[in-house]
Amino acid sequence: MARLGNPGAAGQNIQKGEKEMKKFIVGLFALTTLATVTSQGGPVESTYQQAQTYQPSQEWFQDREWNFDLFGARADTYNEYRNDQYLGVDHAYGGGIDVNYMFTRFLGAGFKGYALDADRAIVGLSGDLIFRYPIPGTRFAPYGFAGGGVIFNGSRVRTLVSDGRSPASIREHSSGAAVGDFGVGFEVRFTPTIGVINDYSYNLVDGPNNNFGIIRSGIRFAF
Repeated sequence: MARLGNPGAAGQNIQKGEKEMKKFIVGLFALTTLATVTSQGGPVESTYQQAQTYQPSQEWFQDREWNFDLFGARADTYNEYRNDQYLGVDHAYGGGIDVNYMFTRFLGAGFKGYALDADRAIVGLSGDLIFRYPIPGTRFAPYGFAGGGVIFNGSRVRTLVSDGRSPASIREHSSGAAVGDFGVGFEVRFTPTIGVINDYSYNLVDGPNNNFGIIRSGIRFAF
């Protein structure tokens, strides 16, 4: 006749198995909890970093600010340059400075001066009204402007001079003229105080034969 096993030993084995199972469950729970916390910790840190680096548009572009620009420029005549009575060349390169003040987030006024190496050195001074629209949440701001001023040393005027005793001679001199301009462009901010500008303007000078366009590209400092 077969003997039955020791009931006490069997009970001890069952209790030991239950303890091992409890340890396994507790360990699995702890590991799962740790993994969950760790996986959640990444996005939390990333979200924090994004919150630290993200800057809304009102921080890239202030409601009121001074802007100071240094720019290079290229001017192109709209008519055959031989018929142009002011620049006297097909195109000319130069540069200048621009100072403007934004008295609201979208509206401002500015003053610019530039020089062009045309048939001779051309100097222009003008003031403009500016409309700017900073695109929310970005570093970009398209803008438009319109205004007027004066331009010097361009128009070639030839005068026949004679004193009645010697052969007549021709003297050439230049003059100033009123200029109107309007254009569009865009600005990109690298930081809230440093950016770049690019724009194009159409300039109307003393009659239909003298109009020209200017492309500008430069660096902007905002304060």
